[in-house]
Amino acid sequence: MKITDRYEIGRRRFLKSVALGGVGLATSGTTALSAPVGTAKKPVVLVKDSTSAYAICISEAASPSEARGAQELQRFIQEMTRARLPIVTDVGKLPHRLILVGNSRALEKLKLKIPFRELGPEGFVLKTAGNHLVIAGGKQRGTMYGVYTFLEKLGCRWFTRDLSRIPQKATITVEPLDETQRPAFEYRETDFREAFDKDWAARNKMNGSSLPLDESVGGKVEYYPYVHSFYLLLPPDRYFADHPEYFALVDGQRRRERAQLCLTNPDVLRLSIQTVFEWIQQHPEASIYSVSQNDSQGWCECDRCQRVEQEEGGAHSGPILRFVNAVAAEVERKYPDKLIDTLAYWYSEEPPLKVRPRPNVRIRLCPIGVCEAHPYERCQDNAYFMNNLRAWSRITTQLYIWHYVTNFAHYLMPFPDFDELAADLPMYRQKGVVGLFLEGDYAEEGGGENAELRSYLMARLLWDTNADASQAVDEFLAAYYGKAAPSMRSYFDLLHRQVRPAPEGKGHHMWIYTNPGAPYLSEEFLAQSQGLFRQAEVAAEDEAALRRVRKARLSIDYVALARAKTFTVRDGWYAPADLSGVKERFKTFMNDVQSFHLTELHEGSKLNEDEAGFASSMKSYRVASLENASLRVDVAPELSGRIIRIMDKRSGRDVLHHPDSGEYSYPDVGGLGLFVYPDFFAHRLSNGTWELASTPGARELVLTAAYANGLKLRHSIELKGDTAALRSESTLENSSTSSLDAVLQLRFEVDPGSMEEVVLAFRRQDGKAVEKKLLQPEQQPGGSETYTGLALPDGEWQLVSPRAGLALVNRFSKEHVARSFVGWTARATNSVTMGLWSEKRTLKPGDVLRLEADYEINNPRP
Repeated sequence: MKITDRYEIGRRRFLKSVALGGVGLATSGTTALSAPVGTAKKPVVLVKDSTSAYAICISEAASPSEARGAQELQRFIQEMTRARLPIVTDVGKLPHRLILVGNSRALEKLKLKIPFRELGPEGFVLKTAGNHLVIAGGKQRGTMYGVYTFLEKLGCRWFTRDLSRIPQKATITVEPLDETQRPAFEYRETDFREAFDKDWAARNKMNGSSLPLDESVGGKVEYYPYVHSFYLLLPPDRYFADHPEYFALVDGQRRRERAQLCLTNPDVLRLSIQTVFEWIQQHPEASIYSVSQNDSQGWCECDRCQRVEQEEGGAHSGPILRFVNAVAAEVERKYPDKLIDTLAYWYSEEPPLKVRPRPNVRIRLCPIGVCEAHPYERCQDNAYFMNNLRAWSRITTQLYIWHYVTNFAHYLMPFPDFDELAADLPMYRQKGVVGLFLEGDYAEEGGGENAELRSYLMARLLWDTNADASQAVDEFLAAYYGKAAPSMRSYFDLLHRQVRPAPEGKGHHMWIYTNPGAPYLSEEFLAQSQGLFRQAEVAAEDEAALRRVRKARLSIDYVALARAKTFTVRDGWYAPADLSGVKERFKTFMNDVQSFHLTELHEGSKLNEDEAGFASSMKSYRVASLENASLRVDVAPELSGRIIRIMDKRSGRDVLHHPDSGEYSYPDVGGLGLFVYPDFFAHRLSNGTWELASTPGARELVLTAAYANGLKLRHSIELKGDTAALRSESTLENSSTSSLDAVLQLRFEVDPGSMEEVVLAFRRQDGKAVEKKLLQPEQQPGGSETYTGLALPDGEWQLVSPRAGLALVNRFSKEHVARSFVGWTARATNSVTMGLWSEKRTLKPGDVLRLEADYEINNPRP
């Protein structure tokens, strides 16, 4: 169905409702419309002492959104003043005084030369002309948006789906008006569940795909499918068995899981075009169709795909964009009004060297690795992204952004990103961005930290990047919290001072997966926050305001609870300091959460999963310890046999990185551990049952683990004399009756202290020396690398942290190790992971796989 047809249907429905008395329609007046006039030079009094001589005039052919605009104008003027203005059409005689809503024959008689073509579907003009007020714009949504903007000028606000501010006044006087507005961005969407309301979204001029916007409000910018669509184009269940060559070659194998498509295969292109044509036929309401990478890595490493990457300067985005362009070219021939969307995301964020997006292609650039505490242009950790943004802006004028506005690992955690938002939404527009999706807490019942306030502010900035963000925050807090607003504003300011640069605060960084132990959430901050929330609760004048304050307080309670879960070694046990108290606090907190009908605290994880995970993991674990003159090593056998502490007696420090208590699977994370995988790419086996094989000696212990598929693991840990070194020897035996693929991994997670000068050093197996400084200017403050073949360390590599006075040496048997990897991060916490992989083997019944390694703690090299 064409959109003009949908408008006609909506118009007929509107006129039918008029005939039934729905909106108080008048079709004739006492006199004809006045002669053409210029812009008024005196105020227009629409309502005086709750009476009005004005009517609202729309075209007989008004679009559904224009009809809605007229009705909303009538409704809110009546709510403000008690004066009900009749709605008339441009048929027959008209009153002397009109509010002209949308284009009409009546408006044309004024000869105002409104540039409707330039206004597009969403722009509008507000103009006083003689005795008349003109609100006219694009038929799709522009006129309706003009109505809402005019009402905002009168003081109306729609803060949430349940809370608005409609000022009470007996008189409405409009000073001379002559302004034109167009949206800052053609596509505007926020992903908080609190924004998923048709009326709220329309009144705040949002038009995104996930919002419930129907034809009565002019529809929306609609996607199908929304994102991560490669396996929707070619479902593995349908194609993989007969055509594995359609799917990515990763690490020597065609993969159907956690991977992508082979984008240089001509059949993949042919079938993808066919599927997109089917999508267009099945979902004609969409204007944008997603041809985008899956939400994983696993790009294709076949010769053809790698050749394209090399031609495109090594950018993984090269094969993607060439493929997307080829699909878009065919779509344009048959459906010239349809667009194709793809992602520049994760591994594909850097733009290609040669290929350029076609005019009907939208690139959505995703800054997933940035610090969200600071404006991007003023934060060194975000320099890499600004380089990518500028590079993409140079090669396309149709750039969209997928921006992140919540902590996906902890929806309730305080997330002070309002300084960043107020700076970066205008920055995007300056850099040529034309569309924005702001991903937040989209759980069924929402509940993300500051979701309502953030949604309101973002809506205002998405329409007008010059909007006063601080004023928007103030007016929202005043309406939302009433007399408690001053305390809540103090909390808001206190929170943001934690991340602002000196002299206002410490200038801590923050990312979308930051954990509750983050430095910006200091104990002093938590104590001050609790005091401000107590003040707000006392000040709240009604139950609604009190409930809002208590919901906001969940953020601080969440952080305090997470920190109380922190495990420590004490008297031979590994447990929280107050285990029984933590259990009671968790129960109380979950009752509070459920009272607000929240369904998720983390992306993709339901409350019952959190409760089950807490119940199974929150207990005391027996610790087995080894000790010599240089080291004390503590092992928690039940936690996957992990070494949880290595105390260097010379320095008095634990060399292991201690995971945050908010991390997924805590406390079964971090330390020095041994793990079993089917291959180098698949998920590790997680159903092993670990135990201490015998009473440990002073310097050696043996652990065993049994897996459901029949694999049995023996892992010995030994201190080497009185030196600061330990040895790990592991064997994996297939005790089943069938052959099994297996590979072993040793993973050593280190606390390097400061990351500023940390260096990884080794000699490759081809003799070349490597000395890699992990943190590099204008690069992300984190990353990873894998070494294989001749690039593999020649039996030894070391991590040197001069500032911490630490050098860690990892030696291994070259015949046992097939590859090594390093991962590092300086995001909120500093850690480096050094990992070793055994060879991958297919173990026949009775076969054994081995992996041996030594770890030594030394002074830094000169």
